[in-house]
Amino acid sequence: MDELTAQGFEGLSQALIILFPYIDEHKGINPSTLASKIGYTRQAMHKNLLKLETLGYILFESGENKKEKAVLLTSKGMELMKIATAFIEHTQQELSELLGEQGLNEYMEYQSRIVSHLYSKKQI
Repeated sequence: MDELTAQGFEGLSQALIILFPYIDEHKGINPSTLASKIGYTRQAMHKNLLKLETLGYILFESGENKKEKAVLLTSKGMELMKIATAFIEHTQQELSELLGEQGLNEYMEYQSRIVSHLYSKKQI
């Protein structure tokens, strides 16, 4: 987070940053579906999306469902994704050098299992 702030990406928190990959991957996703995928209430999602809109990271457009708007990344949001992706790739490279490729793959598999387990218990 500190690195993103240093690069001019202000106002972000862990609760907000987690939304970007979903918005990027599911272009035009509506807030209700996004809330469901992440496990946030619709009210919490609405609050977080309004903050991201105010900060200039996302915008809302009319979607297929006229009741709900589609959520899209702005150029600022896409730039953040580009920088965050580069940071993740760099970190994975460092971990691969530290743990070896097999060690990194095992670590990532364990992390995936833990997240799946916690989701199944609705603890995250």
